[in-house]
Amino acid sequence: MKEVNEIQKLIKRQKAYQKGILVMTEKLFDIQTQIATLTLKEIKKEKKVEKNSTDLLSSKDVCSMLEISASTLYRMRMYDNFPYVKIDGRKSVMFNKKDIEEYIANQKAERR
Repeated sequence: MKEVNEIQKLIKRQKAYQKGILVMTEKLFDIQTQIATLTLKEIKKEKKVEKNSTDLLSSKDVCSMLEISASTLYRMRMYDNFPYVKIDGRKSVMFNKKDIEEYIANQKAERR
């Protein structure tokens, strides 16, 4: 009988520990979920910062910035010395934001 009581006590302790382990596992899962969520938010923020901090703009970006058409931008590049950057190995051209701002400032100064 004594051995049976000890076995029952050990089984109760085992169940208690298993419940504790289950609770801890659930808490760890919640923490991992929170870490993953925060990591994804941080990655999205970094991508936005990278996108905003770049000085190179596409033709589409420049057209929307200046509110002009693609053909007008092309004519400005070809005939008005509008600043652009040709990147080796790419067909498209890019535009340096600072160069565009300087170009616009010069154009305004010449009109005065």
